[in-house]
Amino acid sequence: MVRRMKIHKTQVIWAVEHEMARTVEDVLARRTRALLLNAKESCRIAPAVASIMAAALNEDDKWKEEQVKSFLRLAEQYSLK
Repeated sequence: MVRRMKIHKTQVIWAVEHEMARTVEDVLARRTRALLLNAKESCRIAPAVASIMAAALNEDDKWKEEQVKSFLRLAEQYSLK
């Protein structure tokens, strides 16, 4: 059984506004530990996290793309092949 991971918008916004999270890695690896719990699932939710963060940080689509790309590269190291 595959368990879907949920990261709530409020968690992401809290991390940005109160914990100084500035990257998708900050949120998914450091603040929520999602990457350590389920690398594959954290890759699935990375684009949504990037979108929420971009809105909160007033960043553009290029920033979102770079963040997701960078996070996926990192997550490869945590995935079981």
